Amino acid sequence: MIAITQGDPHGVGPEVTIKGFSPTPRRIHIGESALYKKCAKSLGYSIPMQEVSTVKEAEALPADVFAILPPPAKSSSSPFAKDAITTIQSISFACQLAVTGQVQAMVTPPINKAVIHKAGYNFPGHTEMLAEYTKTEHPVMMLATKGLKVVPATIHQALSEVSKTLTSELLEQIIRTTATAMQRDFAIAKPRITVTGLNPHAGEDGAFGLEELEVIAPLCQRLNLELTGEIRGPLPADSLFHSEARKQYDVVICMYHDQALIPLKMLGFGKAVNITLGLPIVRTSVDHGTAYDIAGKGIADPTSFKEAIRLAGLIVNNRQKTSD
Repeated sequence: MIAITQGDPHGVGPEVTIKGFSPTPRRIHIGESALYKKCAKSLGYSIPMQEVSTVKEAEALPADVFAILPPPAKSSSSPFAKDAITTIQSISFACQLAVTGQVQAMVTPPINKAVIHKAGYNFPGHTEMLAEYTKTEHPVMMLATKGLKVVPATIHQALSEVSKTLTSELLEQIIRTTATAMQRDFAIAKPRITVTGLNPHAGEDGAFGLEELEVIAPLCQRLNLELTGEIRGPLPADSLFHSEARKQYDVVICMYHDQALIPLKMLGFGKAVNITLGLPIVRTSVDHGTAYDIAGKGIADPTSFKEAIRLAGLIVNNRQKTSD
């Protein structure tokens, strides 16, 4: 059973959830019944829906019934705050179900971070929220599409701050977490991990910066000896993402947000999946935002949502095989 959170009620989350509904794998949707029913009606979908009070009730339903479990009730006099509360409660409830083993994974449609912040919640996003709920110190974000998996070492920060953030300790934690996830979640016994440089041409032996010589190269050399598989780097990012280069690795660890996400979205825009590595639970998400500009128009593409469901099921199966 997979728990699907509500996401932002005014974005495309409810729409892609309705469009992406399928009897397999079994899933339970956590959110407001009226929201899903209104969305299905506007799309002309006749999916049978039933509100349940427990996961066991959902499991007892026929596979082709859209089971809705409301999150714990919290009220607010402000509609703005109410949306944020419902969104947060849906995420925390799904996480609780996953931690306690009542569901095997959770999949999250997009949220609007600004709405969450204005309502008084200080989480930068899903990843930090789930890290706190699961008491995980260093979660890692991966994005995956057909033919490419990328991990940005730094995410939402100014480029002027990236070099200061890229310590040997941070990169080691990210490489180790990624290596473990490639083995446990993707069933690759000897993962091939490539690490990019920060500067043009990976610094060109110090001509364009010293981060490669002082931090990245020594770490890659040491971990290549310590970890199972292969750690290569630092390598120039500008020549790592063409078709022949991608055959040489299983995942790329990039130094900053756009270095990772530009090639990923060039290859699989609207088809990629966001995975949080290092958590004790399985969590995947879509690769897009709330898309307010097309919400309610019936034109949202559910491909990324469907891929997030598929990949969550794959990771669950791989973890089960590893633990057997």
